[in-house]
Amino acid sequence: MTYDVIVVGGGITGLVTSFYLTLRGRRVLLLEKNSRWGGNIKTYSDNSYIFEEGPQTILANTSAIWDLIRRLNAPVCKADPSSRLRFIYKRGRLIPIPLKPWEFFTSPLVGFKAKVKLLKEFFVKPPQKEDESVAEFTLRHFGEEFLKYFVQPFVSGIYAGEARKLSVRYAFPKLYEMERRYGSLLKAFLKEKRVAPKGELISFAGGLSTLVKLLAERIKEKRLQTEVLSLEKSGNLYRVRTNAGNFYGRKVVLTTPAYVTAKILEKIFPPAKGFENITYPRVAVVLLSFPKVGLRGFGFLTAEGLRILGAIFVSSLFSDRCPPAEDCVSVFLCGETQREVCQRGKEEILKIAKEEIKKVFPRIGEFKFEKVTLWEKSIPQYTLGYEKFYKIEEELRKKEPNLVIAGNFLGGSSLAKCIEKGKKLGETL
Repeated sequence: MTYDVIVVGGGITGLVTSFYLTLRGRRVLLLEKNSRWGGNIKTYSDNSYIFEEGPQTILANTSAIWDLIRRLNAPVCKADPSSRLRFIYKRGRLIPIPLKPWEFFTSPLVGFKAKVKLLKEFFVKPPQKEDESVAEFTLRHFGEEFLKYFVQPFVSGIYAGEARKLSVRYAFPKLYEMERRYGSLLKAFLKEKRVAPKGELISFAGGLSTLVKLLAERIKEKRLQTEVLSLEKSGNLYRVRTNAGNFYGRKVVLTTPAYVTAKILEKIFPPAKGFENITYPRVAVVLLSFPKVGLRGFGFLTAEGLRILGAIFVSSLFSDRCPPAEDCVSVFLCGETQREVCQRGKEEILKIAKEEIKKVFPRIGEFKFEKVTLWEKSIPQYTLGYEKFYKIEEELRKKEPNLVIAGNFLGGSSLAKCIEKGKKLGETL
């Protein structure tokens, strides 16, 4: 049996790619080695609570997302308007993050010297090298305080990463392009009249797994618990070797993580072994509920003084996620900056999360719900020198144009980027 396209990996990119290929009448086979669809999307749900154990929301900022929602008739939940309110934890208190460029001048987030440097940003010198770290980029534009109290917390929140290691060109390509277009980021922010990205924060009735379920239902031929072992050429076809036998396809799309992609391509394209060098830090997600203390906003990130990266106020975002008399939060720990936390057992991780969240909200009473999820490999780190991985992919494309790498370690790791990538692949392959 020969397929037009075999898609490897049943995360959001693989599901969306398969869905749009199916819409076009292609014969598609979707393979996933685990016992469930969705990859890092994992929703905990019972009669009282709905928690996300992986990604929490989707920033619906492209037409691709809304097109997918329309085609699936997915029951969208828009985040409460208060989600625009976000905080940085600094010196024992939560400080609102400025949403407009001029609000930085009155914010206690940074001191007087940092605000003076902010004015000088209009005249910042261009970079001396093509690829610089997020930290170097920030220091050149805004200084040390902005790095410590604004940028590093965001890097931890988005990538669970470290600003001194990540490449601004590949981890934050929009900032990289804005500098090349405007010279000054402040000019760019003033022109757009905002610092936060555009788009609506959304989820779905029942959580993000609802989207996964709707997609899986629309894909005819799919197999769980089917691990791809290797890929080989067989004439004009690709032989996909799995633990359940061989499958043949004219084209193959790999949406697997970097370390899995490297293993699958070992025989057919040895340079792909380089993908094994991409880092995926451990991240722990602790889900908690407690008697209501009046949480409001999206959540907070940690600048200093806590052993957690931050927390999302689940009950503030979506009213159906928590009993009315309780507040619910998702607490994030570990990552590149707090590796030692994830070297402990789940019980110790839970204890740390509860102690730290009580420092932020001392009025918290007895915890009603507790759950720990540990991701051994979480988010790919777009580190300095990341261009070499794009070159490997480019070399493969030239050698094997019918073999596509579409994992989230290339081209962006957010759910929005993955959906956009999957739609494009599904419509053009």
